[in-house]
Amino acid sequence: MDGIFEDMKIYLKAALLAAVGLSYMVKADDATPLPAPVPMPDIVLSDGSGIPFHLSRYLGNVIVLEFWSTSCGDCLKELTFLNRLQGDMPGKPVVALAVSEDPLASGQVKAAMAKQKLEFLKPFGDPNGNAAQILGLRGLPTSFVIDRQGNIVSRVEGPQQWDRPDYEKRILLLAVKPFP
Repeated sequence: MDGIFEDMKIYLKAALLAAVGLSYMVKADDATPLPAPVPMPDIVLSDGSGIPFHLSRYLGNVIVLEFWSTSCGDCLKELTFLNRLQGDMPGKPVVALAVSEDPLASGQVKAAMAKQKLEFLKPFGDPNGNAAQILGLRGLPTSFVIDRQGNIVSRVEGPQQWDRPDYEKRILLLAVKPFP
């Protein structure tokens, strides 16, 4: 009986997010179908030097966009998986962006990433939390998978092991789709 209620909660959550224009992906082993992709807003982020840029800079790549914080233990653990995912994709149109909700200027973001020896990830920031607000983040970590055309194909709330073979396969399938 509990399983039925759990399934109902998953479907209701997906339907609610679809109604507000977001798609949602649950755990990889869950067979819940995804709502249709929706366009990703062209949010403004900042690079490790604090220089702003538009996410559309990466159009033509599959983007795994991860929002995290140095005070979030699950986030720090997940960065290791995201780093491995990026390292497993050399020469592929796949970009993993680790976007911190901490101020980049404080140095704690770069220090946290250096401590974990994340050789394939660079620090990015969300100036003033505008991207988090536009995307309706409810907690950290929150991730988005964006296809090469700039559509959100999944939203993941909570920690995920991005370097799992099933996730990598899904991302590679998106990467081989032709880009206009």
